[in-house]
Amino acid sequence: MIAFFRAIRDGDGMFTGLIESTGIVQRIEKKDAGALIAVKIESLPGAGKGDSIAVNGACLTLTSLVNGIYTFDVSYETMQKSAFDRVNAGDVVNIEMPRRVSDMLHGHIVNGHIDGTAIVTGIRSSGRYHIVTFELSAKTPYLVEKGFIAVDGISVTPYDVKERMFTISVIPYTYEHTNLKMKKSGEPVNIEFDIIAKYVESMLNRNTGNKITETFLKERGFA
Repeated sequence: MIAFFRAIRDGDGMFTGLIESTGIVQRIEKKDAGALIAVKIESLPGAGKGDSIAVNGACLTLTSLVNGIYTFDVSYETMQKSAFDRVNAGDVVNIEMPRRVSDMLHGHIVNGHIDGTAIVTGIRSSGRYHIVTFELSAKTPYLVEKGFIAVDGISVTPYDVKERMFTISVIPYTYEHTNLKMKKSGEPVNIEFDIIAKYVESMLNRNTGNKITETFLKERGFA
């Protein structure tokens, strides 16, 4: 756990998955091995050049700010892991400023390091709530029933987990104040799994040489 908190302290930023605002993509340009993305954001108090800001859950560095247009560099690794290669001008993206370790965590610890993508497979209303289902691009041991996951940077709780499929129940406030209300079936989202789960797997593998698999979790009552 000491190693875990040191990694958070020394990292580029820490987020909680509670979206502060949304922005509208003005343009996205392939640049060298990565890309440049320009986003119009109405208000983002305290943001300055060089800051780390989560855009659809990805921790990006703010390179310029002119007349409400925030420009970010997107690395090759982020382009490879995320859905940014399918982002277009006019798309709505989620925005979150980084937190201090001393801040109260209302969501869960989100590093802004995208693990992969998922596809929206269905959206339906249920009273005041919206039920959204997803299919991951690859099977993973980190997807745990009633655990933590970040979808386009939004801290959510997955349930009805089956293989690569999972469901979330979205409260009205989150639905109205994030890009979820713009999503349609077939569209991609960025996914980040719980950092604690990844550290636990790393430590177990290092100490025992055993890989955490679905069978491993079931045998120990975790799945």
